[in-house]
Amino acid sequence: MTGSNTSGDAGINAFAQSVELALAQAYAELASSGKVATPEAVDATNAFAAHHQEHAAALGALAGSRATSTPNRRLATMFAARVRDAPDERAALRAALTFENEASSTYLFALGSLEATAALQLSASILPVESQHAVVLAALVNEAPRQTFPAFETQDQALRPDEFPAPS
Repeated sequence: MTGSNTSGDAGINAFAQSVELALAQAYAELASSGKVATPEAVDATNAFAAHHQEHAAALGALAGSRATSTPNRRLATMFAARVRDAPDERAALRAALTFENEASSTYLFALGSLEATAALQLSASILPVESQHAVVLAALVNEAPRQTFPAFETQDQALRPDEFPAPS
C-alpha cells in the first residue's frame, strides 16, 4: 500500500477504518431503503452494521492521529449505488455479499503490508468475521457454496487505497 494517506501501519489502519465506516453506512442505507424486510435478513444486516462500526473503532485506535470519522467517500458512493440499483431484497443482499467478499479480500491485502503485531492481529481477527458475514448472506440468498466461496481467500477483490483513497 503506497501513498501518504496509507503509508505505514497507521495509514493502512486509517484506510481500513474508512472502509469499515463506508460499510456501516452502506448497511444503514440498506436498512432505510426498505429493500431488506425478512426478519432473518434484517437481523443479520443490523448485526453486520454493528460489527463494521466496532471494527472501525478498533482500527481508529490503532491509526492514532491518522484516524478518521469519515467513511471512504469513493466506496460510500459505490456502495450506495449498488444498494440503490438493487430492485429487491435478494439483489440487495447479493450486493452486501459482494461488499463482504471485497472486505475479506482487503484484509488479506492489508496483512501483506502491516508490520506491528497489534495491527496484524486486528486485521487477522476482522478478516474471518467479514467472511462469516459473506457465508450468512450467501445462505440468505440460497447461493450454493461452490458458486460463492473459493478454496482459498485471495486479494483479487481487495479494495485498494490507490483506487479508494482514505479521507485526509
